[in-house]
Amino acid sequence: MKKLLTTAVAGLIFVGTANAQGTWYSDYTSWSNQLTSLGGTANYNNLPTNVLADNPYTENGVTVEGTGALWGQLDLNSISLLNQTDKMTFTFAGNAFAGYFATTDTDEDKVTDSLDFLVNGTYAKNLLTSSSGYSFLGYISDTDGAISVDVSGDSTPEWVTVDSFSFGNKTNATNPGSAVPEPGEYVSMAILGIGLCGMIVRSRRNKKS
Repeated sequence: MKKLLTTAVAGLIFVGTANAQGTWYSDYTSWSNQLTSLGGTANYNNLPTNVLADNPYTENGVTVEGTGALWGQLDLNSISLLNQTDKMTFTFAGNAFAGYFATTDTDEDKVTDSLDFLVNGTYAKNLLTSSSGYSFLGYISDTDGAISVDVSGDSTPEWVTVDSFSFGNKTNATNPGSAVPEPGEYVSMAILGIGLCGMIVRSRRNKKS
């Protein structure tokens, strides 16, 4: 019984922390204050309003690649995509990133929408964007080692537009396991919990019989 209980509890702990891979930040100061070192910032100023000749494009240690073509926006001093259904992938030598993001329409005006982020292809975050300005999002991984970030539109995408993108390093985990479990994890934990209760009840009945 003790072995069974220990195994079940261990399963609960594993599911509860499996996707707790890092911490998200909603302002630059809080994010930067946690860093051991700031690597660099790509500002995307003075890019031509046209398809960029380089894809991937690298600036100040940040490499961004579009699944289609990358598009410069001189009027916004930003980088965007040629197609609204494409995505950007950022790579850099750090385990933390931050940036100012927006969604834009065909006239390159900012619109209210949202963007989807994936860290290392697995850890997801949705960011609401505004028609009045850029929205900030930062992230620090709980583990050392370089990370990559995918940015794409939601199910009704506008164009992904990035004003600036910074990266850095945090030598030690900031808040290990602090991220809130995803909804699927709650379901898994509930199933395991119900299973655990069932095993305990069956064990007691077997002893009585």
